[in-house]
Parts: sequence; C-alpha cells; structure tokens
Amino acid sequence: MLYYVRKAKASDLDDILKVIQNGRETLENNNIPQWRNNEGPNEAVLKKDIHLGEGYVLIETDRIVGFGTITTGIQDGYADITEGQWIDTDEYVSIHRFVILSSIKQRGMSQFFLGHLISFSKMLGYIDLRVDTHPLNYGMQRVIDKSGFSYQGNIILDCADGERKAYQLILS
Repeated sequence: MLYYVRKAKASDLDDILKVIQNGRETLENNNIPQWRNNEGPNEAVLKKDIHLGEGYVLIETDRIVGFGTITTGIQDGYADITEGQWIDTDEYVSIHRFVILSSIKQRGMSQFFLGHLISFSKMLGYIDLRVDTHPLNYGMQRVIDKSGFSYQGNIILDCADGERKAYQLILS
C-alpha cells in the first residue's frame, strides 16, 4: 500500500473528524482520560488548524488514516514545566492532535507519520520540536521515544486531567 503525508485541506474535514472520533474511542477503550467530555479537538479547532496551514493528514492510498498538527508559537502550559526543564532555543513548534486509525497502528505508521511531521518542521525552519501526551498513553510515549524525543518533565494543561508528559527534540 502507498502511504504519504500532505497538508490538510478544508475538503478533508469530515474524514479528519472520523479519525479523531476513532482516536477518542481508542483512548476510552484503553482507559486513558484524554479527549473526553468534549475536550480535545473539535470541528472548530480542526477548521482553524486547516485554515492556518498547520494540519497534516496521513494518507493510505486514497483515504485519510491520520491527522496531526505542527503548531507554531508559545503553547499554553509549556512555560511551567515541572520535574525537569526545556532545552532553551529561540523558537519551537509543537506537534499536537496526533492520531491515526486504530486499524493501522500495528504497522509502524505512527512512527512513519511522526517522522514526516519532524521533517516538515525542519523544512519550515524549526529545530526545536515539542510534544506532550497523557501519562497513561503508553503507546504514544513509545512512538515519541522511538522518534528521538527526550522526556523533559511534566506540564499541566487547562483541562480536566490535564497532566502531560512533555518531550523535546532538537534537530541539527
């Protein structure tokens, strides 16, 4: 099968929402209290991601099977890191809303997709990449670790059960 990554388009929104819903169900089935009770990505947030050019989709042949963002600017909660610290650089991007369909997770596609987001970040001129995930989201933690990120500490997001493990990757 052919897999590739491209920028998300407005016409992708319905398919992206389906991938997000599948991600919500997967998190719930694994007892991970993330993206619950209408928290996490919603239609308005995804439209904004697409409009700003920050949304990316993972394509399997001709269907959308993943979504993620490369978000620029200072992120809420990132300044107050505990039990560690960021390696300081001038500017950074954050990878958010990273999700792929549960049906393709065992094929190494999470690492494939994250690797492409890392490459796109570098092509955009960024060498400091950050990502966070829920402390119980062990699958995502493995993908982050395998992709070269280093655990830097914990952050708190302004949402229910907002504790997150924070990671950073400095590219050369």
